[in-house]
Amino acid sequence: MIFRLSFIFSFIFQVSTLFAVEIRLKDIARIEGIRENQITGYGIVVGLSGTGDTKSALTSESMKNFLKNLGLSSSSSFQTRNIASVIITTKIPSYSKNGDRLDVTVSSIGDAKSLEGGVLVQSPLKSANGEVIAVASGVISFGGKEDRSQGYGKKENRTTGLIHRGAIVEREIQGNFLESGKFKIVLEDQDFSTLNTLTKLLEEKLSSKPVSLSPTEIEVSVPPNVKPVEFLANLENLTLNPESKARVVINERTGTIVMGANVAIDEVAISKQGLSLFVTGKKKEDKSKETEQKVLLIEESPRVSDIVDALNKIGASTKDIISILDGLKKAGALHAEVIIQ
Repeated sequence: MIFRLSFIFSFIFQVSTLFAVEIRLKDIARIEGIRENQITGYGIVVGLSGTGDTKSALTSESMKNFLKNLGLSSSSSFQTRNIASVIITTKIPSYSKNGDRLDVTVSSIGDAKSLEGGVLVQSPLKSANGEVIAVASGVISFGGKEDRSQGYGKKENRTTGLIHRGAIVEREIQGNFLESGKFKIVLEDQDFSTLNTLTKLLEEKLSSKPVSLSPTEIEVSVPPNVKPVEFLANLENLTLNPESKARVVINERTGTIVMGANVAIDEVAISKQGLSLFVTGKKKEDKSKETEQKVLLIEESPRVSDIVDALNKIGASTKDIISILDGLKKAGALHAEVIIQ
């Protein structure tokens, strides 16, 4: 297990430093004005087999109002064990047209034990400004390979389900990304080097003269006599090698450590529960050598992968490795952003 962990860390680091991957612009940036929008609604699920809300005044009152809208009325209270109150959520892309269908997620907000076998009655879905954008209804699904991959198929999570193509778009969401022949490109990560590379690439490949507006945003003009769609198609398929910030991501729950390139470590001595590790910048014939049991010396161009490999050799646990990397960052010896999840 220790050898396998060490091999994985070394492999990840070496691959990231040896290969400069060309990335398409569409994978690291977006065009401002073309994005998804969240819409949400409240609804009632019926047809449950005694697994609905037990004593919910909201569910009972909602059912009365629903029947009243259908021209029916009832003075008696409802037994809510066969119905449940739910929140409905989904995302709608820009430029969606009337009649387009969307998948929706349905989640119980009461004390229902399960929504399995239930049917969502017709429910409006609204945007943040209160406008009704779509209407949802249908049978709630939990099974299937796709559902299980998202957690819907787990037996302990039957209070959240999916309705495939359960919402119908009733109001189009208009986008506005092109104004006077200009549009804006927004990078996912803030980086001046990547922005500068992109600016030069647009000038060389597409004969455009972009204007930088911020560390993540540039304004691009469509050249004369060029169709906007053709220009955008060529633009989003441009490839470049984006600069990446040095990061070490640590997941304490799973014991996973992922590191990128450009991670540097200063000279430092580490001691923890009988483990000793010395990192120096001196150049010697042997890059690393074990001086005694649970004491290791690393020399010449130390990297995070060397640290992890050395700690594995002297029997450090994953928890120890995570603790040491966190300590290196706090001591100022690890020059990278450490993200602990």
